[in-house]
Amino acid sequence: MKKLEKQFWKRYKLLCLVRIILVFIPQTGYIHPDEYFQSIEILSGDTFELDSNRPWEFNVTFPIRSISIPYFTVGLSYRILKTADMFIYSWLETTMISPYMLLVIPRLFVCLMSFLCDYCMYYTCVANNEKYKSRLLILSSSYVMLIYGSRTFSNTLEMIFFSILLYYISESMIFSNVIVKHHEYFKKRYDNSETAVDRAKFHKMTLFLAPHSYRSFFVVSTITVLGFFNRPTFLCYAFIPVFFWLYRSIGSKSVTSLQFHLRSTVILLSAVPVILFLVIIDSFYYGYLTWGEVGMLDISIKNFVVPCFNFIRYNWNEKNLETHGKHPMYLHLFVNIPLLFNVLGIFGLFGIGDLLKKLLRRKYHLLPTVKSIKGLMVAAMLTPLFLLSAFAHQEPRFIIPIIFPMVYLYAHKIYEEPDFSVAESKNDAIKVKKTNKKSPLLFKLWLMANIALTIFYGFIHQGGIYPAYDYLSKEANLHPNTQYNIFTSHIYSLPYTMFLQPDPNKLFYSKTSKYTKSKRIFLYEEGSKDVHGVLQKINAILQVLEAKKIRNKMLYILPSSLDRNIEEIRPNHTQISVKKMKTLYPHLSTEAFPDVTDFIHKIAFVDIKSLDLKELLWSLCNVFKSFGLSIYTISLAN
Repeated sequence: MKKLEKQFWKRYKLLCLVRIILVFIPQTGYIHPDEYFQSIEILSGDTFELDSNRPWEFNVTFPIRSISIPYFTVGLSYRILKTADMFIYSWLETTMISPYMLLVIPRLFVCLMSFLCDYCMYYTCVANNEKYKSRLLILSSSYVMLIYGSRTFSNTLEMIFFSILLYYISESMIFSNVIVKHHEYFKKRYDNSETAVDRAKFHKMTLFLAPHSYRSFFVVSTITVLGFFNRPTFLCYAFIPVFFWLYRSIGSKSVTSLQFHLRSTVILLSAVPVILFLVIIDSFYYGYLTWGEVGMLDISIKNFVVPCFNFIRYNWNEKNLETHGKHPMYLHLFVNIPLLFNVLGIFGLFGIGDLLKKLLRRKYHLLPTVKSIKGLMVAAMLTPLFLLSAFAHQEPRFIIPIIFPMVYLYAHKIYEEPDFSVAESKNDAIKVKKTNKKSPLLFKLWLMANIALTIFYGFIHQGGIYPAYDYLSKEANLHPNTQYNIFTSHIYSLPYTMFLQPDPNKLFYSKTSKYTKSKRIFLYEEGSKDVHGVLQKINAILQVLEAKKIRNKMLYILPSSLDRNIEEIRPNHTQISVKKMKTLYPHLSTEAFPDVTDFIHKIAFVDIKSLDLKELLWSLCNVFKSFGLSIYTISLAN
């Protein structure tokens, strides 16, 4: 057993180390613009006074995102970086601020926070006498933890808050069950006692029982409020756990239904100070409340803003959701679950089917009870899944928090821990027998799927964008007197702050005057506009810059799969000179998926005997070349 225990901890520690190493490499994959534009872009701009592209969600007139949670996570990591940079600069006269550091430091902070999920899983299992090894291995080897677990998504923080909440609810339920059983036992012994001495003894033992009714109430309310301000959809996740906390032990002889209402009141009252604290932070940040108004006591309800309620108001209108993309209600269940959780997700779907079958056959006695941890986990997985499926806009990251209950419920089906029995041999020596050994096939399949998804989302999907802005920021710093105009198409948005350009609205002071630094880098996002139209626009801007005698450099960034389009239309644009500056690998834009039809045709439909090996290799080489990101420099033709 000791050998297997050591083997498990070696595997688990290795997976933890991989999670941290992946932060420092760094991961070049770009999952969704929200990773940057709902945290990094805002707080790096505020902290380091950089030129930034503030998204509409942080508009001061109608903010729908609270700044409080990003400020205490990403913002705190940047404050630490800024403080360290001050000391480094004073000692070595060099700066630590770079695109790499702006990306990695907040990711490291979030990555370290993600280990709270592991912590909560371990102690939830231990408290409930469940096996933890299989659950920790499956959790830590999931690409959701390896990739999403170190990204600055609000969904990642939602996953962490949900894990903490489930742990405290589970611990409270287990604790209450134990105390209630003891209380009922002592009460029974008290009622059956024949002497006053015995009754006094059992009454005294009852008094020594620890209070349980309001256990962890402040933590539960605080986590719920923090999760709500992070993402208002957290209410879909918190609803069931909080209900289980309120309902625990209700129905037993020693706990009356009145306790449900008292607990509800306590939870609501304990949430008030946290809500006020976060509302005040948001009100100061968005300028609704100022220290001058506080000093003059000139404060009214108009001085406060609650972005979370604005978020609900905005998303309540289905037309607003449809602007972000309308999806069918079944997308989360049948597409996003297999995509996120692969093998584990398949077991989850079968588990849901099994529950529905028992319900339809009215075998209610086979369903998990409301007083069990399994019942909590099943409800905590299903409720947010179905509630979020009711919304028109659905993305896989919206349901990553359900990994915690899903791992708890189904991890043992992928990696089953062996049971041990103690047997006595003929020579009276104690031997440990492994009683169930399952084929590791599913576990190997799980590992292969998650390794593939880690590589894809961690390094390939939009993977050229980080190297592109890292390269261009260095390029721009080498030419401080040149204006850069950067066009992009068929790729995700480039974050402005990663170019490390000072905020053009910031005032700088010299000994005799004050001044501002003019904006030097301009980004033009053309979405999925055709290359011909983009080049026409570039030509028009070049003509204007030439007329104004502005020293400039015009760049066009697009997936290498569209290089052929550039070559085909180049003769139609004789007024400009188009030269490839650099190609960055790997990169895949689903908006411009590489054309692999020629290669597939050669290997599938051409007779092998007549197939030219060189031609096949050339076709394969072209396919690989198209998985890149091309940077073109464009100037007026001489």
